[in-house]
Amino acid sequence: MELLYFIPGDGMPQDEIKRREEVTNAIAREGVNVSVEEVGKGPLSIESAIEEYMSIGPMLERLYQLRKEAKYDAIIIGCAGDPGLRAARELMDVPIIGPQESAYHFACMIAERFSVISPMQAGVESADDLVARVREMGLESRFASTEFVDIPIVEMWGDDSGPIVKQVTKAAIKAKLHGAGCVVLGCMSMAFRTTKTDWSDVGIPVINPLKVAIKTAEIFVDLGAHHSRITYPAADFDKLVGTVFKD
Repeated sequence: MELLYFIPGDGMPQDEIKRREEVTNAIAREGVNVSVEEVGKGPLSIESAIEEYMSIGPMLERLYQLRKEAKYDAIIIGCAGDPGLRAARELMDVPIIGPQESAYHFACMIAERFSVISPMQAGVESADDLVARVREMGLESRFASTEFVDIPIVEMWGDDSGPIVKQVTKAAIKAKLHGAGCVVLGCMSMAFRTTKTDWSDVGIPVINPLKVAIKTAEIFVDLGAHHSRITYPAADFDKLVGTVFKD
């Protein structure tokens, strides 16, 4: 099985990309290979709606090329906000997995209500975009709260996971007080830095969206499952080629 962890944007250091490939393959089961690729165009990180939307066009352009290469059995969008998820599913014939979507639904099997631990949005403790996404998924009644960590995403690329663990632990304790039975890490850089962290002191389960996304991709491929063409109609390539896509 060949999976792709596909990072929107541009500018992540090559040693971090290599490290992420090692981490993803340590999570994947035997017989599954995970490649990690950055789009190579777009924002450095996604911490605002502007950066999210600016990342989607270049990502779709590269996905169109990957569609023709037909190398991967499933593709994971490497951002916890699932940018371009619906469009990517219209474009591709293989399963496209969103870490946010898969982790939120998994959380609903863990607890009645869940919270999300998120980086700040453009330096502000704004949960509105995340709440809108929860509402879009129909999970508003299962959502307890958004808790924040005050660490920019690019600063999570370093070797020291200590500050992340400390802030996530504090945020998870707050989430529990707000009625959450579990928490979801709301950032993939946060997820990559804590794949081996023991969260037993937190008191509620901490869901790592990276692990859930990889296992969800494996299940899709194992079951031969594909996204519905009723929900995600196939793109009109006759219209798109020569305008937004190039053969």
